[in-house]
Amino acid sequence: MVLISRIIIIAAVLSVVWLFWPFGKFDDEVPVEPPRADSGLDQIFTKPLSSEPNGEASSDGGEGAEQENAAENVAAVTPKEDAQQGLESSQLKPKRFYRVVVEDGRSLKAGTTTIKLAEIEVEGLTGECTDSRGEAWPCGRAARSALMRLIRGRAVECQVPASGETATLAARCSVGGKDLSFWMVTQGWAKPKQPAQAAFKEAEEAARERRLGIWR
Repeated sequence: MVLISRIIIIAAVLSVVWLFWPFGKFDDEVPVEPPRADSGLDQIFTKPLSSEPNGEASSDGGEGAEQENAAENVAAVTPKEDAQQGLESSQLKPKRFYRVVVEDGRSLKAGTTTIKLAEIEVEGLTGECTDSRGEAWPCGRAARSALMRLIRGRAVECQVPASGETATLAARCSVGGKDLSFWMVTQGWAKPKQPAQAAFKEAEEAARERRLGIWR
């Protein structure tokens, strides 16, 4: 009886650890300073901008925690030019997609719908990049792996046309308040489409300086 009780207790402890273990954390995600308040950015997702100006650390908080908050804030904003270049916000509606399959660093599949992340360019699965030593490496597969680790089975919310369903669409999407297109650029796995918006240019330059993703 004592042995059975111990087995039950151990199984319960392992179940709790499995539920709350922070899967999806990985070391190659680097925070990027959020754009300045005067850079003309609007939020389209629910994550609020930090109350600290220019991402400066508060007097009672650690630098590491402040950098994590800055990374979340950066991925939750989108430039105003989006509304001018694409559909008006009144023509878009948020829609959640479940059981999303990451086909490559830009393409998602949800049922019969294919979603291309807007505003970015990513190497396909067979794409290769050249590192600082001149050696080729499979950056296309690495970009897909990075996006998979970020999504890790969660629902993806996209701004889709309100007029009706389409089999293939380009959209700005988010997971946990993070704009996927912008996140891919900040982590160095994507390049912004040209002509690039100011926020995307800053994110690309920061990733290049840190030698992240394809810039290693």
